[in-house]
Amino acid sequence: MGDFTLFGLPISLGTMLYQAVLFTVLVFILKKLVFKKLVSILEKRKLNIENQLQLTEQYKHDAARNLESSEEMMKQARVKAREMMKHSENEAALIINDAKEKAKQILKEANEEAFHARTRSFIKADQIKGA
Repeated sequence: MGDFTLFGLPISLGTMLYQAVLFTVLVFILKKLVFKKLVSILEKRKLNIENQLQLTEQYKHDAARNLESSEEMMKQARVKAREMMKHSENEAALIINDAKEKAKQILKEANEEAFHARTRSFIKADQIKGA
């Protein structure tokens, strides 16, 4: 086999054929032994990533639903707290009014008792003077 020059570079046809055969054998061996395993590993990784993305979407939707439900619960809790405050304020006002009424009643009874005590003391004083 002959040597020839192409663009000023010496090329040996025998060496070129030898390298082509070795490259073909190398590609065949890699295809049989490595590429199938590599492709299966990449396919598994692809499936794993897809599953992770699906789980992420599911968790995202779950988080959105949980946020909505917690916001609704907060609204209900605020309404309930306002109702309790209003009820407590009304009850406190009733207790205060009742206490004021009792205080007025006690004061009235004390005044009446003091009046009766004074009148009794005047009557006794008149009786002592008249006796």
